[in-house]
Amino acid sequence: MEESIRHLYSLLCNCEYDKVHWLTSGNRLSVEEMAWAISEYGEKLIPYPEQVNLDIIEISNSALKSWSVTAPVYTHVEGLSDLSIELTVTQNAQGKFTLSLDDIRVL
Repeated sequence: MEESIRHLYSLLCNCEYDKVHWLTSGNRLSVEEMAWAISEYGEKLIPYPEQVNLDIIEISNSALKSWSVTAPVYTHVEGLSDLSIELTVTQNAQGKFTLSLDDIRVL
């Protein structure tokens, strides 16, 4: 799961919002909403450090294994910032993870 989240985050760091939209099947945030949320924050995102703390909560009563994840955002100026990305992660029967980017917000 962490590898999938790191990949999505790296796309956000590189402003590749169209790829994030494709990766998440565009089921929550539009390309424009992603770009706006990050540009409005006003800081350049930087890659995750080697160790990153993800807030992961398993979603009960779902057909497939699913989790609600709040992932931190790091910026050039602040390091660990108060901006976060909120995701729903689902694991299919083959063990593959799919991501939905639910929100980008200040905690």
